[in-house]
Amino acid sequence: MTVDSIPTVEELLAEIPVLPAGAPTLAKHLRWALDWIAASNTAPEAGHAFWDALDALKALPTVPDARESVGDKVFYREEDGRLTPEALVKPAKLMEDMFVRTVAAGALSIHGSLSRFKALSFSEAQALIDTVARDYGVAMGGKGGNVTFFTYDRSFQVQIQVQERITVGATIEVAKAALNEYLAEAQASDEVKAIITSAFGIDDQGRVRVAELVRLRRLNITHPKWLAAMRAIDDAMDTSSKAIYLRVKRRTPDGKFELVPLDLANA
Repeated sequence: MTVDSIPTVEELLAEIPVLPAGAPTLAKHLRWALDWIAASNTAPEAGHAFWDALDALKALPTVPDARESVGDKVFYREEDGRLTPEALVKPAKLMEDMFVRTVAAGALSIHGSLSRFKALSFSEAQALIDTVARDYGVAMGGKGGNVTFFTYDRSFQVQIQVQERITVGATIEVAKAALNEYLAEAQASDEVKAIITSAFGIDDQGRVRVAELVRLRRLNITHPKWLAAMRAIDDAMDTSSKAIYLRVKRRTPDGKFELVPLDLANA
C-alpha cells in the first residue's frame, strides 16, 4: 500500500503488526495511536507520518515463537526441530519460555536504539567539528581525536574518547631477556622489580599486561640493558585497532559532572 491509495479501515488495521511481548512502552503507545487513526479512518489526513510510524513498528526486532500450529493442535518446537504437543510441556517451562522471549525482545529493541543513537551521535559530532573548523577556523578536539562538548550553560557534557588497542608481538621475549640481564647486572629497587614482574605476569586472558609495559617505558633508567629492553618493547607493541567511546555527563548540584549510565549494571 502507498499513501496515494485509499485503503479501507479493515486493510489499515490488518497492516498494523502485533507487537512482541518485550516491545518498549513507546511502541505500545504508537500502536494504540495507529489503531485509533485507522479505526477513525483518518489515515489519509495523516499522510506519510502514518506510514512512517507503521514502518517503524514493523522494524521492531522480534524473537521467533517456538509454537507451531498443525491443524487444530499446538506444538512446541524442540532444539533439534522435533515438535512436542503443548499439553505435554510443563507449565513452568511455558512460563520460562515467555519470560525469556519478553526480555530478549526488549533487549534487541534497546540494542537497536543504542546502535542508532551511537551512529547518529558520532555523525553529528563530526559534522559539528567540520563546520566549526571550516566556518570559524577553530580546531575542536585534542590528540588522538578526543573531544568534549558542553551545553551553553555547561549543565551537560558529551565526551568522545578514542582509545587505542595495543597488541604485543613475539619480540617481547627479547625485551624480557634484556630485562633479566639488567636485573642481574644492576641494583634495581624493589619497586622496579615489582613493575617488571607485573608487566610480564599473564593476565586473565593469557596476555602480557600492556599497561605495565607502558609504565616500564616511563621510568627514567639509562642502563644499556634497560634501554635495549625498552627498544624491544617499542618494537613489540603495535596499535591493532581503535575503540571509540561516547559518554554523556550531567552537572550535579555540587558542580561535579556525573555519568549518565547507558548500561544495565549502572542504570
